[in-house]
Amino acid sequence: MAPSLNTLLILSSLLVISAAVAAAQSPNFTCSSDSPTTCPTYVTYRVRSPYTALGTISRLFGITGDGIAAASNLSSGDAPLIPDQLLMVPVNCTCNGTHYFSNKTYHMNKDDSFYTVSTKPFQNLTNIYVVEDMNPSLDPSNLTVGVEVVFPLLCKCPGSSFGSQYLITYVWQPGDDVLSVANMFQASSSDIVVINNDRNFSAATCLPVLIPVNSLVILQSFVSSVASSKSRPHRMLVAVLSIVMVLLVVSSGLAVYFRLLYKRSKVLARSSSSLETFGLIPASKDQASEPKTSQDKLLPGVSGYLCNPIIYDLDVIMKATSNLSERCAIGRSVYKAIINGDEVVVKKTREAAEEIQILQRVSHGNLVGLMGVSLDDDLNFYVVYEYVENGSLDNWLFPKVSPSSHSVTAEPLSWKQRLVIALDVANGLQYMHEHAQPSVVHRDISTSNILLDSKFKAKISNFSAARPAACSLMLNVDVFCFGVVVLELLSGRKVMETKDNGKVVMLWVEIGGILEGGDQRKERLRRWMDPKLKGCFSIDDALSLATIAKLCTSEKASERPTMAEVVFSLSVVVQPSPFMYDKSWISKFEAEEVGKFKLKVLDGY
Repeated sequence: MAPSLNTLLILSSLLVISAAVAAAQSPNFTCSSDSPTTCPTYVTYRVRSPYTALGTISRLFGITGDGIAAASNLSSGDAPLIPDQLLMVPVNCTCNGTHYFSNKTYHMNKDDSFYTVSTKPFQNLTNIYVVEDMNPSLDPSNLTVGVEVVFPLLCKCPGSSFGSQYLITYVWQPGDDVLSVANMFQASSSDIVVINNDRNFSAATCLPVLIPVNSLVILQSFVSSVASSKSRPHRMLVAVLSIVMVLLVVSSGLAVYFRLLYKRSKVLARSSSSLETFGLIPASKDQASEPKTSQDKLLPGVSGYLCNPIIYDLDVIMKATSNLSERCAIGRSVYKAIINGDEVVVKKTREAAEEIQILQRVSHGNLVGLMGVSLDDDLNFYVVYEYVENGSLDNWLFPKVSPSSHSVTAEPLSWKQRLVIALDVANGLQYMHEHAQPSVVHRDISTSNILLDSKFKAKISNFSAARPAACSLMLNVDVFCFGVVVLELLSGRKVMETKDNGKVVMLWVEIGGILEGGDQRKERLRRWMDPKLKGCFSIDDALSLATIAKLCTSEKASERPTMAEVVFSLSVVVQPSPFMYDKSWISKFEAEEVGKFKLKVLDGY
């Protein structure tokens, strides 16, 4: 049975509204009928290559260099700038009925995309979602050189209820805190917290926030050109210190996330358009359960939807799961079902808009695929995924014991299987981090969220916590969690254990002692490895994996490798080949700590 028109309208409206409401929570760039229609305000901008002169920056924003100079306390429109200097850029902020924007026209260059222009030239002052909504006639995956694109910069006009004269849009930087930013803008810390909806600023890195000020301030964080009459040694010292600061600042990363909030009346009046916007396809009576895809958009690393999930009628979901019967349950609110002859998994949840948005933008063999979605009258989502036969990795590493027989219910994973699983997960994460646009951070990588198919190929699942990554710093969360998974694969133990004496042991701390220098580290590692392997593993390869895991779980995020580096190093271990071997990344390690990756076929496999 095909879903009713009412179901389609409600589902499409709820997806748009849910995504926008979630985004509007922090900070709030929305406006309404009683909000000021327009106002002059400012956005901040940092001097970064190739925008290192007021001339190029002014052309980007479509204003005069003298305007930026006056707002930034510079002597003139051709004043010299220093790297990472913070500028104030005057803009006109306008309410479009739902959100405030300052629209800027940009001519696309070779290799430009909505995503790269949002994150690099415009430094996360906008994001890919609002850019796509503002340019509905353009195909994000087929942009021609020279085409005009409107990039809506996020801004806001102060209402009568808020006493500040300006609300400045500022992109939060690594190392920022509310007090230091308040001092920089001569603003009130409490006002910053209130205007940004009490958001968690520790999670705001590379995202735009609002700074309420009563008057335009002279920023003191960087020396302006007014002070350039000082001695040349002083200017050189300032330049050197600024360059050092640049090296410490993580480059503006990938797009901030939220969808443009359309008026509900417009969504309902244009249901077909809304459904197409979200890539949702009504299921016909005889339609197969496989998600449809647009073949011309199946290009890795470009924005746009890579799959179009089917909208199922609720009756189809209920029949396939025997009305959510316990006998179909394979987890909490998760059910195994058969739809049109295919095995699938159905998850019932209240929150799914962000997950569906992300899963439509990714397509990789090591990620669980999205099949479709449905909705009931109580606005519960029923998300349909591909079925992965062998269940979660944690059930294989930590098999449950039968109370009667005290025997395990599954054979232990072999050494070769563990190596391949680690590489599979790393490949999936590398795709999410470096090829999806916008880049995606999973935020919940664990053995319970890694599924194994009939051939023990690993697939990352459960994207309920996943979000677009606004900058590379956010990706370190996944790198750390991946390191933890590798430690569990090696040891066969859970990441945290409580000993009989009450002491809590953490694997990422314990591995540091195991790998300390000395001739005994191989023997220490051999004793530490999962006893279920019964010694059937290469100690040299185990040492390589343990070292990778140690680096991934480093306390300092800057010392953690990228997933591309991890994939390369794991490939050397899993598929040894002289043509793949290169010590360029391994040279990061201390020679005594790492030794050499062994280029040999796995013993006995």
